[in-house]
Amino acid sequence: MQSTAMRNSLFMEKMNGLLSNKKVAIAAVVMLVTALSMLVMAHAGTGGSSFKSVATRIEGWAQGDLGLAIVAGGLIFGVASMVFTGRGTVLAIVVGGAVALYYGIPVLVSIFAATGGNSVAKTLVVHGAHMAGVL
Repeated sequence: MQSTAMRNSLFMEKMNGLLSNKKVAIAAVVMLVTALSMLVMAHAGTGGSSFKSVATRIEGWAQGDLGLAIVAGGLIFGVASMVFTGRGTVLAIVVGGAVALYYGIPVLVSIFAATGGNSVAKTLVVHGAHMAGVL
């Protein structure tokens, strides 16, 4: 019989050999992320009423006056940066951030709703598995 230390050592050697394959490692990470996201979605779908007021407040801030002030300040900074450096990358990043700020929260709410989240997670898993060459 093998000792526990010897079995653990053999197990770790097998896992190191298995995880050295990039496809297997990517598939394992995709499966882990999917499992965790489904756990979070299952928990979020069962009783999220306690955070509804906080979520509504944050969405109101992002799409209201606070979001507009953040976007305006970012645009002023982006235009000033573009004028002084001659490159428009900062301005493009700020415009992308403004779009993400305004439209991002409603998109996230619809993705992680109890009915829509599973189909998104399944699509991501299948696509990730195809990219890793598992399927």
